[in-house]
Amino acid sequence: MLIVFVLFLVVVSILLLISSRSKETFYLAGMCFCLAIMLAGILIFIAKKGGISKELTQFFYLSIANKTKIQYMLILVDQLGYIIAIGRYLFPIFLVLAALNYSMLPMIRNNYKRIWLIFIIPICTLIVYYPKVFRMLISYGSKVQTIIITITNYWIVLYVAISILLLLIETCSISMWYFRKRLILIDIFIISITGVYLFYMWQDPAQVYKFYADDYIWKQGIYYMRATLSIPAYIVIMIASLICAIVGIASVTIYTRVSFEASREEIIRSRKFNTISAGTSVFIHSIKNQLLANRVIYKRIGSIYQEDEPDADKIKEYTETLHINNEFMLSRMNELYRFVKTNSVHLIPVSINELFEHSVEMYRRKYPEGHLEVQYSQEAMVLADINHICEAIYNLLINAKEAINDANKGEEGKIILSCNNARLYTVIEVTDNGVGISKSNLKRIYDPFYSSKNSNFNWGMGLHYVREIVKEHFGMLRCESKIGEGSHFYILLPKYKE
Repeated sequence: MLIVFVLFLVVVSILLLISSRSKETFYLAGMCFCLAIMLAGILIFIAKKGGISKELTQFFYLSIANKTKIQYMLILVDQLGYIIAIGRYLFPIFLVLAALNYSMLPMIRNNYKRIWLIFIIPICTLIVYYPKVFRMLISYGSKVQTIIITITNYWIVLYVAISILLLLIETCSISMWYFRKRLILIDIFIISITGVYLFYMWQDPAQVYKFYADDYIWKQGIYYMRATLSIPAYIVIMIASLICAIVGIASVTIYTRVSFEASREEIIRSRKFNTISAGTSVFIHSIKNQLLANRVIYKRIGSIYQEDEPDADKIKEYTETLHINNEFMLSRMNELYRFVKTNSVHLIPVSINELFEHSVEMYRRKYPEGHLEVQYSQEAMVLADINHICEAIYNLLINAKEAINDANKGEEGKIILSCNNARLYTVIEVTDNGVGISKSNLKRIYDPFYSSKNSNFNWGMGLHYVREIVKEHFGMLRCESKIGEGSHFYILLPKYKE
C-alpha cells in the first residue's frame, strides 16, 4: 500500500503543477514530491534491512516479489541516507511556505521579505547530514550524534506546529464562505499529507548511515519496523496511513477539479465570445441604423394621424410606447457596441463610499421607491475606474431588483449593498432574497448573450459585462445562490495600500 501511496504523491505533484502555475500549487507540489522522496528512501532502506513481518511486508510493498526487487537495487548507503534527508528536511520548508502564503496576519505580510530566514535551519541541517560532514562530526563522540538528532527532531516538530497553527488561524478568521471552503480543502490536504510525514519522519538518516553498525541508535527502534508488533498494532498502522491517504486524495482531487473546471469554463467562455464578437459589430451597426429610421418613421406617422384627427389619446399612447422601446433598444445597442469595441479602464484610487454613492444614484433613477440597504463597517480605498465599476455594481443591483420582482415579494423584498475585507481583497457584495438561480444556470450566467429572461428586452450581456470589467480591475466575480432563497454576488477587488 505504501508503495502505491508514493506513486500517488508523484502523480499529484505533476497534476498540481499542470493545473495551475502559481506559488500556491508549487508549494503543495513541493510537499508531495519531498514526501515521496522520503518515503521512497525509507522503502528501499526497510527492504535492505529486512527483519520485518509478512504483514508489514504486504503493507509496505503489496507483495514479497516487489520487496525483493527493491532490496537488490544498486544504491550506496550514503546515497540512500541523503535521499531520505533531502525529503525529510525540505518538506517542512514547503509546508511553512504554504502556510505563510495563505496567512493574512499583518505581522507576517509586513515581514514577507524576510521569508528567506526559514531556509537557514533546514539548509544547515542538510549540510550537517551530508555523509562526509556527518561522519566527521560524529567521530567526536556519540553525544554529538545524539545532539544532532534531537535538535533536528525539535525544529521539524516546531515548523510543523507553526504551519498548522497558521492555517487554522487563517481558516477561522475567514468570514466569506467562498474563501473558507477553498482553504478548508487545502487544510485537509496539507494536514493529511503532514500526518503521513509525521508518521514516518522519525526515520533519521543517521540510522541509514550506520546501517552496518551495532549502535545504541537501533535500541530506540522505529515503531513501524518492529517485528514484534501485535496484529492490532498492524491494523492501527494501516488504518492511520489509509485514512491520511484517502482524505488527502479526496481533498486534492476536489481542489484540482474545481480549479480545472474554472479554467476550462473560462477558456470555453472566451472562445464563445471571440467567435461572435466579429459579427456582432456589423450586426449592431445595421440594427442601429434601422432603429434610427424607425424613430423618423414614427414621428411622420404621428403627424399624419394628427392631421386626420383620429383618436389623439390612442395615437399618443402608441407613439410614446414606440418611442420608449426605440430609445431602450438604442441604449442597449450602444452599450453592447461599446463593450465589443473597447474594454479599457483607467484605474485611480477611489473610496468605496464614492463608488456606492454613484451606484445607488444610478439605481434610484430607475427604481426611486425600490428598497436598498447600504452597509459598510469602515472606509476603504480601491484602484478602480469609477464609471465602469459603478456600472458593474448598478447591473448587479438591477438584477437583484428584477429577481425580487420575479419572486413577487413586494415590500418583503430586500437588497443589501455591502463592503467587507477578505484576505487580499476588498469585497463588494450585492445580496437579494429573490427567486435565486439554479445550479445548472449558475454555470451559464456569465456566458455572453445567455439570459433566462425575456430576450426582447434583455441581451444577456449584463453579468458577462460585469465579469469582464471586474477582470480588468484584476479582481474576481463570484456568485452563491439557492432557488427560492436569493443570491449573493461578490466583486472581489485587490486591496489598495496607500
